Amino acid sequence: MEHLAIIIGEPPADRPVLTRLHSACFITGDFLGSLRCDCGDQLQGAIAEIGRQGSGLLLYLAQEGRGIGLVNKLRAYRLQDRGADTVEANLQLGFDADERIYLPAAEMLRQLGFPHGASDDEQSGEGCRTRALGHRGGGTRSPRLSRQPP
Repeated sequence: MEHLAIIIGEPPADRPVLTRLHSACFITGDFLGSLRCDCGDQLQGAIAEIGRQGSGLLLYLAQEGRGIGLVNKLRAYRLQDRGADTVEANLQLGFDADERIYLPAAEMLRQLGFPHGASDDEQSGEGCRTRALGHRGGGTRSPRLSRQPP
C-alpha cells in the first residue's frame, strides 16, 4: 500500500486548511472496526469534520501498526492478550514504541502546495510530532485534525 492524499472540496490557498494525518489501520481498525483501537472512529470523525467545514486534506499514511506492519501488529496483539499494552508489546518485539515517520506527509503537503507542514492539536499533548514533520512520533495516538497553514 502507498501513502494517499485525499483532497476534500477545494481547500483555500490563502487560509489554514483542515488536515488529518491518519496512519493506516487498514484491516483491523479502519474497515473491520476492531475493538482494540479507535482508528476507524478517528478516521470517520475526521472525514465528517472536514465535510462539515467544506474542505480539507486527508493524508492516509501507509504505516500500519505504528509503523511495524500488519504481521507484527498481529504479533503485538498476542502480547497484549497476555497483558502488555501497545507500547510494551512493540518494545518486546524489538521496535520503538512508535516507528511511524512523518517525512512523507510533509512531502505530500509540499507537492500539494501546502509547504508549511501541519500543527497537531495542542490539546493532544503531541504538538511536536506534526509541527516538525519528518521526525519519528513517540506518542500513543495518531495526529488529529489540525489547521494547516497554506
